[in-house]
Amino acid sequence: MKNITIILTLILLSWTQTAIAQDGLALMKTGHGSKQTGIGEAVVSLVNNVNGSHYNPASIRSIDKFSASFGHTKYWDNIRLESGFFAAPLTDKINLHGGIRFASVDSLQERENPTEQPDSYFDFQDISFKTGITYVENEKLSLGLSLGIFFEKNGRWSGSAFNADVGIHYRATDKIQLGAAATNLGSSFQLSSGGDVSSNDISLPTRFSVGGNYQFDQFFTTLDLVVLDDELKVHLGGEAQLHEMFQFRAGYMFNYDSKDLSVGAAFTKRNIIIDYAFVPYSNYLGSTHLFNFTFSI
Repeated sequence: MKNITIILTLILLSWTQTAIAQDGLALMKTGHGSKQTGIGEAVVSLVNNVNGSHYNPASIRSIDKFSASFGHTKYWDNIRLESGFFAAPLTDKINLHGGIRFASVDSLQERENPTEQPDSYFDFQDISFKTGITYVENEKLSLGLSLGIFFEKNGRWSGSAFNADVGIHYRATDKIQLGAAATNLGSSFQLSSGGDVSSNDISLPTRFSVGGNYQFDQFFTTLDLVVLDDELKVHLGGEAQLHEMFQFRAGYMFNYDSKDLSVGAAFTKRNIIIDYAFVPYSNYLGSTHLFNFTFSI
């Protein structure tokens, strides 16, 4: 228990850090995983979902088969996010996990001066590669570490940065689980293009989370406190198993400019899961649909 207290304290103290530069990789801050988004991204304490390693690298606790999940998300007319994540057991105590996220904004217009027609068109991409392990200390405690790299390309400008995730998961009782994580830790980077002057420093989309969940018979509820962009966010969520093959989810996110409510559902058949989530945005930003196809072999 002493080790748990030390790790949680370090994570909480790191919340006091302030941003050292302008924010970048904005598309990498959007919700990942239909299950996770459907319950309001209140997920740092949940375990054994392939996409959960994105939020907490200690969450892949007790898996016995290779599992993979592929996701698709589209925002508005020209923004899309694709993902592929996996998890696999290595030993009795170590599980491997990782994934890729690719975000793209197509056909942006470039102008030197105000004109009716653009001078040219360009694309904008954010890419994240990550892999890591969950170390299962015992039936109650697991620790996680992921290492990765970000790439950002903005027309002819590009840059990259290494990053790391750390996390902890603790099963307090049969019904209560706790988790904490710090993700996308790393130094700032710059965009450059040939001999042109590089951009200002761009900070990573660092996220600090701590939370817990409570399991009823066929229902669980979960709460996360999240620090993102140096602001405290509150995430609430829950899932009900209405049938052995069907789950319904809902969540609410506080202190965001353009999003709050989210809902979702899942259909499970043997080793295949199809997840869906819906997020309505305010400020005339429309709505977003997320899909995931997950399987294990």
